[in-house]
Amino acid sequence: MPTNKRIVSHPGLQPLWNSMERERQQQQFAAIVLILLSLVSIVVGATSQYLGWALLGGIGCSAALWWLFRILTDQPLAFWRRQFREEPESIVWVYGLITERMPFGFKTVSTGTLHLVETSGDIHTFGLKPADLKLVTKTLNRVLPHADFGYSPGRELKYRGEVTNFRGRDQFNQIK
Repeated sequence: MPTNKRIVSHPGLQPLWNSMERERQQQQFAAIVLILLSLVSIVVGATSQYLGWALLGGIGCSAALWWLFRILTDQPLAFWRRQFREEPESIVWVYGLITERMPFGFKTVSTGTLHLVETSGDIHTFGLKPADLKLVTKTLNRVLPHADFGYSPGRELKYRGEVTNFRGRDQFNQIK
């Protein structure tokens, strides 16, 4: 059953779209750096007596160009917007997890991860700021009304077939 188009463009999903675009840009940057390093390796190998560097650089450059091509041709934003709009029932479980790093008892970093589980068993994760995680989860609750929201060991057993033993369970269990 298709979802209302307006709800997919809701501002509450903007942090999710920004996260996807940020990840895509980071991959593009990494591919370009790998291409440049491979080209330097080719130049060093061509000017020295050891041509193994040039061969290694050529292989690395080819692999990086293929990776960059794949990154540029895949459109995750368009895919997920279409998925939420046309096939929202394919997402069966949504939960968020906040990870806090506290070396020596001092809270240094807090990160949020949104997990989307499909009917096929595929799990997709997206990195979000902890403050944005609750907003995105509440908005997804309206976009995916049939999906289960929040973490519980029973749901994990139901959808993944195993229970991961980690502490600090999802704080969004009671959203629905």
